[in-house]
Amino acid sequence: MEPRGECILILPYPNTKNDLFLNNEMRLLVKSSNYKIMEEVQLRINNPKYLFSPSQLVDLKYRIGEQVDSIIIVGVHLSAKQHINLEEKLECLIIDKFELVLEIFALRAMMEEAKIQIQLAQLKYESPRQRLRLMNRLSIGGAWHTERAGFRGTGENPLHEFDAGTKKREAHLKGKLATLKQQRVERRLNRKRYHHDSLYMSIVGYTSAGKSTLLNALTKTNEASVSSRLFETLDTRIRSFVLDDLKIFVTDTVGFIEDLPTFLIDSFRSTLEESLAADIILIVIDASESSLDLILQKLNVTINTINEINPQNNRVLVINKIDLLTENELETRENLLKKHFPEYEIVCISAKERIEPLTRVIEKFRPKKSYLIKYTPSFIFRSFCHEFATVEKEVFGDHWSMIFSIRKPTYGLDFIKRKAEALQVSIEIEAA
Repeated sequence: MEPRGECILILPYPNTKNDLFLNNEMRLLVKSSNYKIMEEVQLRINNPKYLFSPSQLVDLKYRIGEQVDSIIIVGVHLSAKQHINLEEKLECLIIDKFELVLEIFALRAMMEEAKIQIQLAQLKYESPRQRLRLMNRLSIGGAWHTERAGFRGTGENPLHEFDAGTKKREAHLKGKLATLKQQRVERRLNRKRYHHDSLYMSIVGYTSAGKSTLLNALTKTNEASVSSRLFETLDTRIRSFVLDDLKIFVTDTVGFIEDLPTFLIDSFRSTLEESLAADIILIVIDASESSLDLILQKLNVTINTINEINPQNNRVLVINKIDLLTENELETRENLLKKHFPEYEIVCISAKERIEPLTRVIEKFRPKKSYLIKYTPSFIFRSFCHEFATVEKEVFGDHWSMIFSIRKPTYGLDFIKRKAEALQVSIEIEAA
């Protein structure tokens, strides 16, 4: 794909390991959005008005030179006021980290709901900046707290009209999202109604952890794009596959990054709530990361985001890309995660080569089906039931009875009925 434009990338001077991580992630975001970095500059943040000092701004102005279409991408979040101040000072287009994320989202979204969610997030991001630009054009500077009283006499003014238009647009988008959410809820209820014995899973994780590759491996398809670009997946996808006799619905959704904008999470909240309302959440981890600290950092970002939306569910840590590790490296990573997250089930896979360990873990979450069986006394039949089912309760008398659940999917009720018939044991079975 052709570059969207050339840019100067400004990153904050790194003082900690986390700063280095965030700066590298910002480079990947720029690359993922198809901008070509002509020059990278690291500056210290030391000015609340412009973010950078006057001398640094003079140097930036010199670097830009006479280029009319210059683009500067800043690797941090800018407040609306800082954004406008920098634009006026440098006389060029300024894009901060959050705006870049929104641009990527807008480029990748395909489904109607994702597009509307992004439009809502863009509105929340852009409206304070557009309002400040309008105020500057009206030459009322810092009067945004008082402009309604006595500004150009009574009646509406351009700021009133802007605010009203913004609220109307926001209400319109929220209304469309509410309608789509209701349709999604109805589809989910219909699935639950017709597939009440099925299992529902969600795949989550840091962006580029391998979620889409895992979805393709589980469903044995190539429908999900598996590019290494950040935020390759934005549209929530629901696919299904069969494990033995168990039908499983699996959802893959947008990946997370550190410091994800609040307004972006809010815009996608209904979709994320729907995605995380599952029987199991598979948290995918890229085990090939260069350092253990980086693995923990990305995992904590994912878990904290999940906890904000749905703290109650079964979770499995899926250590992915083990084909890129030595045995010692894998053992070190597995022990690290067991130490920090002892309450989670942990499984090691390669979504490209070997996922059988994960399917064995999924079996543990098979929906429990309990039955009440009444039968004529028979020690042989009783022993058979204990062998192929999990017996929860037994009652002995003229007729024996037990409440049990099927432990192995290949041995269903028909198998038990045939065994009873062979042993000439009279039975009655009903749902417990």
